[in-house]
Amino acid sequence: MAKNKGLIKFSLEMIVVVVIAAIVFTKIVIPIRIDGESMYPTLHDKDTAIINALYLSKSDIKRFDIIVLRCDKLDKDIVKRVIGLPGDTIIFKDDRLYINGTYYSEDYLDKKYIEELFTNDFEIALKDDEIFVLGDNRLRSADSRTLGTFKYSDIIGKKGIIIYPFSNMEFIS
Repeated sequence: MAKNKGLIKFSLEMIVVVVIAAIVFTKIVIPIRIDGESMYPTLHDKDTAIINALYLSKSDIKRFDIIVLRCDKLDKDIVKRVIGLPGDTIIFKDDRLYINGTYYSEDYLDKKYIEELFTNDFEIALKDDEIFVLGDNRLRSADSRTLGTFKYSDIIGKKGIIIYPFSNMEFIS
């Protein structure tokens, strides 16, 4: 009889651990594996990260933040950089970013890596509920240029830390 009580107690403890882990890894932090080179050199293919998913509101999302989005067109989560916020007009001309007529230097890009035209010219005006995202590796990124704009409700996380491989460990902001 004592053996059965021990088995029941162990089973209940395991259920509690699984439930807590499920809550933590779906509502507080989200583990994500970088798939592809779209955010290179900021993030690398096969990096594993933990991303904050707690208390995200519209005011938490800033221009140039790295975020994780649910992308229905690709049926997966993607990691991109916020370029445009609701109401913005974005223009790329001659590899230069203009938002609402103001030039922005993209200091997060590795200028040594860019050897050719990196971002084709385009212009887009965002509606009041749209955000525009790009990968840091524009030559190899499916982003708002091909997938369209996203909504705040598509954002599932931002900021975090690369946890593997250890040689790439750093905060994502």
